[in-house]
Amino acid sequence: MTPFETFVARKTAEAEAAGIAPLAAERESVDASFVAIGNDWTRRMFGGPFYLSPLRNDGLPSTNLVFVQSREGNTVAKNPSALGGGEADKHLIYEGLSRVAADAVLSGAETIRGGTLVFSTWHPELVRLRASLGLPRHPVQIVATLRGLSLEGLLFNEPSLRVIVLTVAACPDLMTTALADRPWITPIVMPSAGDLAFGFRRLCERGIARISCVGGRTLAAQLLDAGLIQDLYLTKSAKSGGEPNTPLYSKPLHGREIVRKRGTGADAGVTFEHVAISKQP
Repeated sequence: MTPFETFVARKTAEAEAAGIAPLAAERESVDASFVAIGNDWTRRMFGGPFYLSPLRNDGLPSTNLVFVQSREGNTVAKNPSALGGGEADKHLIYEGLSRVAADAVLSGAETIRGGTLVFSTWHPELVRLRASLGLPRHPVQIVATLRGLSLEGLLFNEPSLRVIVLTVAACPDLMTTALADRPWITPIVMPSAGDLAFGFRRLCERGIARISCVGGRTLAAQLLDAGLIQDLYLTKSAKSGGEPNTPLYSKPLHGREIVRKRGTGADAGVTFEHVAISKQP
């Protein structure tokens, strides 16, 4: 097998073997504008349909933000599982429902760990759900960087993956030769580090209507500040962990709770919240 085939087989086996305890519904306040997705398996495991904000009509992609935080509200950890989100968070939400309908998954350069990660769905039920939505097997992989990055990792060397590097003018110059050798990677160059909306408009022009952002927190804060996030999918752990003083957002976060679930079994004490984000003042 190729390195990518080996990676896919490992992730699929992990997802199939995971002991996922179903979530239980606590509150729901959803209006008719939201899009409900799911199949029999996801509705049983999630405790109902999973909701997405409607697609935007202003030339920008509809974007969600996916995070897990420890009991203290920390969101940064070398091993994200140390934050205590549990198996349902990892395999059902993070690697599943939050991105199953997404055209692309966006991460910062540090989150992809040198390109050793590929963000997709892995559990066979979620793979089938994605196919039923008429989407390609794997989302487009978008990596945001302001300092350039090495293209030696798995993510950047699998021609079957579509990869976009969202960056600023100086970075493509640093990666010119590496990009020329990898025609499946497309750079989108923003005028400045603060012009994420420009980059998002270029993504939308390339057919990317829905994005799931998986971090890190610096990128998440920039997206929130720019008004580019519609949905926050936040799992709150009952366990202590993470690097101290690393909240998702350093300012009050404005939004409306759409769905609240609680973990069961091994994930008892975990809560999941779907918040429809308002424009931050």
